[in-house]
Amino acid sequence: KQEPDKNNEKPAQPAPGTVVKDGQTFDAGNYSYKVTSAAKQTAEVTGVKNAKLTKITVYNTVTLGGKAFQITAVGASAFKNNKKVTSVSIGKNVEKLGSNAFAGCANLKTVTIKSAKLKEIGSKAFYNCKKLKTITIKSKQLKKAGKNAFRGIYKKAVIKVPASKYKAYTKLLAKKGQSKTVKIKK
Repeated sequence: KQEPDKNNEKPAQPAPGTVVKDGQTFDAGNYSYKVTSAAKQTAEVTGVKNAKLTKITVYNTVTLGGKAFQITAVGASAFKNNKKVTSVSIGKNVEKLGSNAFAGCANLKTVTIKSAKLKEIGSKAFYNCKKLKTITIKSKQLKKAGKNAFRGIYKKAVIKVPASKYKAYTKLLAKKGQSKTVKIKK
């Protein structure tokens, strides 16, 4: 049996009743997913299948094997160097944006993180997103923002944060590579 070529398609949506295991990757809808915990029914989005998409939506859940899995992370380099995407909406169960998740998305203009559970933004998550003007963070649980997370975003970008977390997030998100002219607002 030949090893599957890396460029080949990932297995499509598993049929209902399929036993889904940790670490398995699947395509569902426009995106690729990796199962992070079959027991907890969690998955992360690892990439986009439809190269024409200009709007990326990280959903709240994805159905794998007939079961709804919560999407709790955007994988490392998931959408790296995607030149088509102009906006990103991140669902309510996401706890982590992986390193380089959206790095090099040259035409990305707006990011809305709806998740109230977001705890971590990985290093270089939005690296070199030159047109990124607005990032909205709804989470009040953010604890970590990686090195250079915002390096190379639009120099007058605005990062909107919850009012109750304004002070803490101003410190947390400071010096993550963005220009001094990037504003954090409540």
